[in-house]
Amino acid sequence: MTTSGEPISIRRRPTVRIGAVVALALAAGFVAWLVLRNGDSSPKPKTTAASATSVAQLTDLARALGHPIFWVGPKAGYSYELSQTQSGKVFVRYLPPGVKVGSDKPYLTVATYPFPGALAAVQKQSKAKGAVAVPLAQGGLAVLDNGYPESTHVAYPGVDYQVEVFDPSPAAAMQTVAAGHLAAIGGLHSNRPDTGAKPVAVSEQTLRSLAAKFGHPVYWAGPKTGYTYELTTSSNGNIYIRYLPAGASSGAPAAYLTVATYPFPGALAAIQRQAKGHRADTITLAGGGLGLVDHAYPKSVHLAYPRLDYQVEVFDPSPARVRQIVGSGRIAAIS
Repeated sequence: MTTSGEPISIRRRPTVRIGAVVALALAAGFVAWLVLRNGDSSPKPKTTAASATSVAQLTDLARALGHPIFWVGPKAGYSYELSQTQSGKVFVRYLPPGVKVGSDKPYLTVATYPFPGALAAVQKQSKAKGAVAVPLAQGGLAVLDNGYPESTHVAYPGVDYQVEVFDPSPAAAMQTVAAGHLAAIGGLHSNRPDTGAKPVAVSEQTLRSLAAKFGHPVYWAGPKTGYTYELTTSSNGNIYIRYLPAGASSGAPAAYLTVATYPFPGALAAIQRQAKGHRADTITLAGGGLGLVDHAYPKSVHLAYPRLDYQVEVFDPSPARVRQIVGSGRIAAIS
């Protein structure tokens, strides 16, 4: 996965016709979020406090989260504001000169939502009466609903995230996307095992041979009696070790304790920067390492160590248990 936001150019730039369009029933959460933060008394989604951010910090966050974060590129004189929700939504807002973080006024914003089957949903909506659709590079598709012309929804093949670009000026968001300004920070595809990578059940002895095989430390949570170890490796160097309880077969879709080791140059510096820029807790680790618990993603703890260009992610369905596992010192390089 790359570490820069590469522009996603469109194949062609069609004339965007704004016509009558039916209501867009896609992610929808972003519009509601804007309304709620502007004075509605309805219950608000739980978000991290809005904070100033930079391209470097967004790149670090995309690497830590393991999926792309979208924006529309640099904008001279503007600052960038980051907000996140516990459901995994990430909002990047462009603040004009002199506007402070947390301002209630609406400005250009790009939201990235978890959305399994995002492209199919956008394709379906593109066929609705009056919908305006624009094909994008890499198989992406953008759709405008004139019932809410301030927003454009975008999705790409194989990416279970939907993008919403909002601009308070009607149709401006679609024009921005159609002009090829939309970019994926961290690379278009997520930092997950390759689609073709098959998980396999392995023995403890096999796990103990991993470091020698790969030529770098591989982390786990130590031996666990009665559990099966599931190993998944990807062509980009990611290694995943999942702990399957008795009765669970390799490849089972349920969520279990998983320890992942990712190639990540400057991993410790990235986590240190992220700890300063977000509402997060840190866990001091042996050997000068540091663990980060982002309040927006409490089921995962990201770890890094001095002079090691790999990051470790420990996931458990229980936020309390994953903290306990990391805090107890159980996470270690397999030896």
